[in-house]
Amino acid sequence: MKIKFGTSGWRGIIAREFTWERVNRVVDAIGLLLHREGRNSIVIGGDCRFLSPELSESTADRMAGYGFEVLLSRGPCPTPVLSHACRKGGHGGVINFTASHNPPLYNGIKFSPWHGGPAGSDLTALLEKMIEEGGKPERDSGRVVKADLRTDYSKDIQKYLNADVFMNSDLKVVYDAFSGAGSGLLDRILVDLGASIRVINGTRDPLFAGRQHPEPGESGTADLALAVVSSGASLGVATDGDADRFGIIDENGEFVSPHDFLPLLLNYLIEVKGFTGTAVRSITTSSLIDRIARDHGFETIVTPVGFKYLGAEMLCGNVILAGEESGGLSIMDHIPEKDGILACLLAAEMVCAGGKGLAAQLDDLQKKYGRIYTSREDLPLDDSLGEHIRENYFKSDPSEIAGLAVHSIDRTDGVQMILEGGDWVLIRLSGTEPLARIYAQSDSSEKRDSILDKVIEEFRHIKNTL
Repeated sequence: MKIKFGTSGWRGIIAREFTWERVNRVVDAIGLLLHREGRNSIVIGGDCRFLSPELSESTADRMAGYGFEVLLSRGPCPTPVLSHACRKGGHGGVINFTASHNPPLYNGIKFSPWHGGPAGSDLTALLEKMIEEGGKPERDSGRVVKADLRTDYSKDIQKYLNADVFMNSDLKVVYDAFSGAGSGLLDRILVDLGASIRVINGTRDPLFAGRQHPEPGESGTADLALAVVSSGASLGVATDGDADRFGIIDENGEFVSPHDFLPLLLNYLIEVKGFTGTAVRSITTSSLIDRIARDHGFETIVTPVGFKYLGAEMLCGNVILAGEESGGLSIMDHIPEKDGILACLLAAEMVCAGGKGLAAQLDDLQKKYGRIYTSREDLPLDDSLGEHIRENYFKSDPSEIAGLAVHSIDRTDGVQMILEGGDWVLIRLSGTEPLARIYAQSDSSEKRDSILDKVIEEFRHIKNTL
């Protein structure tokens, strides 16, 4: 089985696809790539999954044996912290052992080049070719330096925050760390800002406290929502295992979808913090962002799914906010990588600065700009259904879906079918899991749900009959 990189690295089931021998092949290819580029230093770390600490140590020694100066995280480390360390230290790249939000049986390698963001498709294709060819760098004499990478990150993140608004705010936050690498970092920053914090799932657990799919979406934050209500908190925040994704719960215990939070944050960054530039979103993310950006005289850039595309736009400069519906964002000249810690801190700042919770702030925003309903359903994918989708949607132009006429098609990522009145359906295949992802957007929640239900029903029927 070939080693293939998805939208955010190479992932596999531990001991079946993700083995020590295959990891070493990937590491050797990264070493060869960096040597060819003339780079001689690298940052290495990982999250709290099975074998991430052990593989980080082993890989650090391996890369040092190839002559690299290795900066090794002392203990589990969030993805955004590793990216920050790479950029700040001017290192050649990052080897990060994480499978992000995948089930506990998975682990993976995420490689980031010198800029700290996800490796682009051209670079990962080259790595895949080098892995197949085999080979390793020549032996040399390097060294491993263990360091606490969190401290510098904690200091530098302050430039994006207004610490004054936290003073005397009586902010109460519940934080679900998802048994992951964000624990002890996000909560510590909030405490230092003056907030009262209750942490749940704050100790390392490679099984994610029994979560089969440790993603801080609506279902994954159900316990957090209950904790917010029971404790009378102002806000609930969550980060996934490597703390690159965020989840938000408002003062009423309701999940705040990234489709709602990202436009709200964009408006705050422009109107309150005075940021200027471009908004960047993935094609699957609510177009309410476009409406707000346009109202303030700014452009929106729409990218394929995957933060490597949004990060590439950030590297061009002049970006206010880059965000995607799966719970990833970054801002301004911060790392071109998802940062769930920063997202949660900005949510807390918005509550303090606005003097009211996010639910009330969203109500104000939607009175001004209207509301757009965007949602996603995931369908397990087998070979027959995958082939049906490719043949009937990717390789041809469908004239209708869910009984509705298709007016136009956008193939920025997967196939987006624009319907009458501007509603749309988008179908794409996951780059990290065997899933078909189906998205729908409408100005009515009923229409959105009806469209999604009909598409899912159709695909399930096809799956059962093929």
